[in-house]
Amino acid sequence: MSKFISLSNKSIGLILLLVGVLVILVAIVVAFNAFYTYKLPEIRGSSLEELISSLINILVEIALRLGFLGLAVWAAGILLKYGVSLLK
Repeated sequence: MSKFISLSNKSIGLILLLVGVLVILVAIVVAFNAFYTYKLPEIRGSSLEELISSLINILVEIALRLGFLGLAVWAAGILLKYGVSLLK
């Protein structure tokens, strides 16, 4: 006979709510850390192609960071939505 912990909808909702808030807080900490530790890169190159290439690399890195934060906040929003709906 297996023993499982029986959780009510309110308990699961509270857990989802707490995890969602935790994910949002982590995303905020990561965003502030990236903001306050960011250093402007030096864009150097002998030709226009090298300048554009280095600029594109910087823009791709920024876009990836923003995408990660966006996905984290989106996932946290889903957790919060279902957590609140289970608490009702």
